[in-house]
Amino acid sequence: MREVASNLDLARRQQRITVELLANRANLSEPTVSKPLNKGVGSFENFLRVARVLGFLDGVVEATDPLNTGIGRIRAEEDAPKRVRLGKGGGR
Repeated sequence: MREVASNLDLARRQQRITVELLANRANLSEPTVSKPLNKGVGSFENFLRVARVLGFLDGVVEATDPLNTGIGRIRAEEDAPKRVRLGKGGGR
């Protein structure tokens, strides 16, 4: 979490966004934003709010997609039906 917090704080500074502006855009208080950025602690919801403002939310979603893992792809193939049958009255 500390490494992620450090990355978010670096992104904030690179984008020239003050903690005050980031907090305002995330609809959070300054202390609520400062804690995760400096200490790596805080709620998941607040982390997502900060990630959205800094442009990382799509990356978080993609990183947590189980289909982006080997086991997730294997399980998806196993769970998919081999054939699809039409029920009574269905189809042509």
